[in-house]
Order: sequence, then C-alpha cells, then structure tokens
Amino acid sequence: MLAACQIGPQDTRPVPSVRQIGADLKCPSGDHGYEDQVGWGFCYPGTWQYTLRSQSNTNPIPEVDLIFDITNVPCTTPSPIAGQGSPRPVCGQGAGLFGVMIVSTYTRNGAPSLAAWFQENQSASPERTSMQAIAWGNAAEAAQLSDGRRIALTPQQVVILTLHPGNLDLEAAMSTRLGTWKFTV
Repeated sequence: MLAACQIGPQDTRPVPSVRQIGADLKCPSGDHGYEDQVGWGFCYPGTWQYTLRSQSNTNPIPEVDLIFDITNVPCTTPSPIAGQGSPRPVCGQGAGLFGVMIVSTYTRNGAPSLAAWFQENQSASPERTSMQAIAWGNAAEAAQLSDGRRIALTPQQVVILTLHPGNLDLEAAMSTRLGTWKFTV
C-alpha cells in the first residue's frame, strides 16, 4: 500500500510514445522541424507542405537523395460560429507557390576535407567549381558551390543541398535557416 503513495511533485504531462519528428531541433516560432534517419534535420516554414520522395544510387558512390516537393499553403478556414455562412478558406499572399528541394547524402569515405571529397567523387573539376566557405548548422566544414548548391562535411557523410525554386523563393527561406540544421552522422 505504501508503494501506491508517492511523496513530492509528480510530472503528469503525457509522454509521447512515438518519437516526434523534429523534436530535437530548435526551430523558431511558426517553423516546423524535419529529421531523417539518414542523419540530418532542419527547420522549415510552417506554411509549407511537402511530398517526400527518395531514390538511391550506388554508381559511382553510394548516395541517397531525398526530394521534397514543396507547396506553400498559408490558408486558414474561418470558424462557422462567426456567422459567416459556409467557411471558405482564406489564403494569404504566396499560397500555392511551389519548389523542389533535393538533399543528397553520400558517404564521406575518410575524406579529410570537402575539397578532397569533391575532387575524388564529383565529375565537375574543382577548378571549374569554386567553393565559398559558409556556416551550415553543426557541419565540420561547409561551402556554397558556384552553381548555388551547398555542401557540408559531417563526421561520416557529405550532404549536398540543391534548391529548384519554381515560383517559391526557396533560397530566401532556406538560407536564413542554415543555422538550424543538425547533422548527427
């Protein structure tokens, strides 16, 4: 009977039984977090919805591409209690804009630097592709390539971010969120 009585404060908040996607990320208010088992995560605008596709390739080196088909959906539906008849969605500026973001993950294979990995594994010569050093989350080393792609060196991987904006300004949205990326592998 004594075991049933517990003295002191108790935490009565329910603990989720399923891991929450993006729970480890420190996203600004209004943003959502995305984490993947591949070994990285990031924050993105809360008005975005995406369809996720993946493809892998082993030639010439193992690679996993996660492809995000993104649509901006900043719409709300008014409450029918407000007496406005049938609730019709109210959409803000930018609703329906779309773009595609590809995050490619490669094995690092012991490369000592981004330049060494790039020279060994990419078909474009380093002389034709310049690298501008950038800060990208907790990456050991990161750069923006002359074609706009971003590349990060993590303890075990190399991650390349490619933005295909469509009519949604992915560059503005993602460049301001590079600091939210977390590389775990």
